Amino acid sequence: MTGTPPRTPPQIIYTDLDGTLLGRGGSIFHTAAGDFTMVGADALRRCRTRGAQVCFCSGRSEKLLREDARILGINRYIAEAGCVLVRDNGSSVINNCEPFGHRDGITVFEEIGATGAPELLLDHFGKALAYHEPWYREHSYSHLLRGQIDIGGANELLVERGLGEFKLVDNGVIEDRGYNMPVENLHAYHIIPRRSGKGSAIELDLKLSGLAREDAIACGDSAQDLEMAGAVRSLYLMANAAENHSGLPEMLKAYDNVVLLKAAMVEGFSEAVRRELE
Repeated sequence: MTGTPPRTPPQIIYTDLDGTLLGRGGSIFHTAAGDFTMVGADALRRCRTRGAQVCFCSGRSEKLLREDARILGINRYIAEAGCVLVRDNGSSVINNCEPFGHRDGITVFEEIGATGAPELLLDHFGKALAYHEPWYREHSYSHLLRGQIDIGGANELLVERGLGEFKLVDNGVIEDRGYNMPVENLHAYHIIPRRSGKGSAIELDLKLSGLAREDAIACGDSAQDLEMAGAVRSLYLMANAAENHSGLPEMLKAYDNVVLLKAAMVEGFSEAVRRELE
């Protein structure tokens, strides 16, 4: 009897944190509505039971992810929107910022700052864009900003001013905690080297692990997370991704391996894990 063999469970699951594995307020124990839930912790338990590794893939700094990973029992993560890989409980730290990050005593953050790229964007967009205080100060590879701007226009501006070696990426909607910015929805943005990103970071991590694209899935909550689709066999987007990006349904027509879930945030992550592991 012939036919398509059943698909095996993934060996690794790459997941964003805020708005994906985590619920309201950045808690794994909160739903999108703020109700208490154990579905996120149970999803991590299922991954451990079925032998599927979990790797965070977030815009958070290496320092913040180190504590997140320790608390949740994770031994690897990709930080700063794909700029750096941390493996084996921190014993291996790998730069994904080529050609930057090779000057002794100089961080990639400082290299980017020295080009004037952050100031160019901040001056151009005025009050609609600002550094994401105080968290940006802990970043070593990317410049973390908050606001709501035309990201396509921002990247065109960088190219026009001879700064096309960098790009601005949208890491999704964040909670407005009284920042008093004249925008409708707050987004987290990162200025990173053009070759960096979650997609290329996942490809590098799989290569170092001796794994293939078919061995991995990913979970995210923003249109920018679509870049992970090319590196994994399936990408699951939480329902809040569509709520925050009106043009997302049209964008999804270009992909055959992206699933938009009905559940939001941590409940969506649990749904993705249940689909893949059971």
